[in-house]
Amino acid sequence: MLSNQSVGRAALEFSIYLPVDRLIAVYNFVLALLWLTVGRRAGYATWLAIAHGAALFLPWLLARRSDRSPRWLNTIHELYPLLFLLAFWIELDLVRGALQLENFDQPIAALDRLVLGTHLHAVWMPAMSQVWFSELMHAMYFLYIPLIVVPPVVVLMQGRKEAMGDIIFRLMVTFLSCFLIYIVFPVDGPYVLDEMYIGPNCSGFFYRLVHLTHGVGDSLGCSFPSSHVAGATTIAILGWRWLPRWVAALLTVEAVGVLLSTFYTQKHYAIDAATGLLWALVVQAMLVPLLYRGLGWGNRWPRLRTYYGLAREASGDEGLGS
Repeated sequence: MLSNQSVGRAALEFSIYLPVDRLIAVYNFVLALLWLTVGRRAGYATWLAIAHGAALFLPWLLARRSDRSPRWLNTIHELYPLLFLLAFWIELDLVRGALQLENFDQPIAALDRLVLGTHLHAVWMPAMSQVWFSELMHAMYFLYIPLIVVPPVVVLMQGRKEAMGDIIFRLMVTFLSCFLIYIVFPVDGPYVLDEMYIGPNCSGFFYRLVHLTHGVGDSLGCSFPSSHVAGATTIAILGWRWLPRWVAALLTVEAVGVLLSTFYTQKHYAIDAATGLLWALVVQAMLVPLLYRGLGWGNRWPRLRTYYGLAREASGDEGLGS
């Protein structure tokens, strides 16, 4: 604990690691070990292992604080997980190539047919190929990225830092847990393995936009469970937790649209979407509280008042350290 006298002499210095910092550090550690293990199979493995090892220190550097630290440094600390998320997603394609694992599409396709009686991804678009409906579904699919990115950015711009921290952490738990599944249980999905339906809907703007952008940064083996659905479900849950009800309702409608559009657009098996929904619910209801407690934060954010610009008032707060 720092005395008031020491605070008066110099800037108050402290370190605080957010839950997401430790989560990302664990993921970086796991991937560094993975790349070291497969180093002989891929020439880039050693460099990626070094990159993940170096990334372990970034949260530590960002966690160093004083009450005079510039606001932009705090902003970087809050937003860097989203940048890491993009890099981790792109990296999955390299992991798949290095591990040289066969896909598990056969059992997942069999489960899809067993549960639903048919492959909905194969029959729905041909049955409802009207341009207006196809455009609606493809628009829902395309709006997935702003659905994930816009809410946390808006919350950050509003200065609601505790909400921002919780949103980022819960999103990262959902996505990184999906990524670990993809590494050990790759499923390529019907978009890669099946013949796509060609019909009148192919002339639609959003149809062409989705197919134009789908291959940019896409990674093989990331079909089951659908991270689109898992992420959309998570952001809808967080909408009801942190945002006005009308916003939460809009996010929920879009999340339902993402769930349906993943297999209407033939990007996923329907069982991928159902499992993504279930996985997100399990992660948010069970895994996230366990991780909060395991990281020493309980299920709340009691120490964030110190981190977010109130350090001068917290000179007697025992939660000042990490």
